[in-house]
Amino acid sequence: MSNTNNLMVYIQCDENTPINASLEALSKGVELGKENNLDVIAVLIGKFDENTEKICKDYGANKIIEVAVEQYNIKSYGEIVVKLVKEYSPKLFLAGTTPVAKDVTAYASSKLDMVSLSNVSDIKMQDDFEFTIALYGGAVLRDASINSDTTKFAILSSGAFKKVLSPVDNVEIIKEDCSEQTKDLLTIIKESVTEISESVNLEEAEIIVTCGRGMGTPEGYKLVEDLAKQLGGAIGATRPVTESGLVARTQQVGQSGKIVAPKLYIGCGVSGAVQHLSGILGSDYIVAINKDEDAPIFEVADVGIVGDAMAVIPLFMEEIKKVK
Repeated sequence: MSNTNNLMVYIQCDENTPINASLEALSKGVELGKENNLDVIAVLIGKFDENTEKICKDYGANKIIEVAVEQYNIKSYGEIVVKLVKEYSPKLFLAGTTPVAKDVTAYASSKLDMVSLSNVSDIKMQDDFEFTIALYGGAVLRDASINSDTTKFAILSSGAFKKVLSPVDNVEIIKEDCSEQTKDLLTIIKESVTEISESVNLEEAEIIVTCGRGMGTPEGYKLVEDLAKQLGGAIGATRPVTESGLVARTQQVGQSGKIVAPKLYIGCGVSGAVQHLSGILGSDYIVAINKDEDAPIFEVADVGIVGDAMAVIPLFMEEIKKVK
């Protein structure tokens, strides 16, 4: 079925702007395309505009398929992907790690009776695609291949691949009519209610300041919040802090929360359990503040500060003021 030289990448958008996870996937797709002479097709489903197209072009898409849909629904999006895979027969279908991408990819691959891999941290191609999968929160890496001529589906780990600009001038834009795939739905979403905390997208944040158990008090959280505001960053939290109710569950960073890859990550009172570390390893620069010099987070930190974060953070903020 996948005898074409096509490679597809699902591009998820937030208010018409492709999200980081999708652009990471597109960048990896473009890399594979250049190495193996594959046409890279960006798939846009939902709402988009000329700016969306421009960003896809800037990140190297050879073609853009557009399917206009008013509202997200797992069945309609999934059926659209099924139709496109049948029509274009890509060798590989990539998506970034997001709840929507996971749902849509799982639906489509199941409907097509094809294999879908999650937590993919690397892809190489020799005779066929070879995937590296992160297991146990990234503690174990396993190589896998799929013995099939059909399309392979892969969900890429957040932060495992970097966004790389690779502008393309002449890009073919294909508008697909998928009206058949968006009717007769069993479930229709009438309204979505979003928590205030969800308005901050941790996966897209360039700076994240995380509140760990060592700062898990109202006074400690206030300091973390002040530091985040001073840096123009978002606030994250470890699982014990969210379970205490001090911070919303939507701000949890780690294996059971959000996988993040900011330019700067600051862990305040974060010891560094493996489940948490697996969610921050894609960060460009990690700063850790903890009074326990044996805390595991120091093993992955670029800068480690041994000390009580309640005392260190005010000094940190004073130095930042001097720089500003």
